[in-house]
Amino acid sequence: MNQSEKVLEYIKQNGSITSLEAIREIGCTRLSARIKDLEDMGNIFHRERVTVPTRDGKTTVTQYSLIKGAVHG
Repeated sequence: MNQSEKVLEYIKQNGSITSLEAIREIGCTRLSARIKDLEDMGNIFHRERVTVPTRDGKTTVTQYSLIKGAVHG
């Protein structure tokens, strides 16, 4: 399974993903590139800026959720 597939699977299982989750959970350091790859395959994502806690306070990241998955057949 490649990283794009792992990102899509994570979103399907958890509802959304942030760059911090992508790094921590699947070792993906270029989440926006993987989202672009998935969009090029026909998937549609909702983007929302969210504030998440960090060791030194808070930061704002993009949270991606799947609106419509690509139909393969």
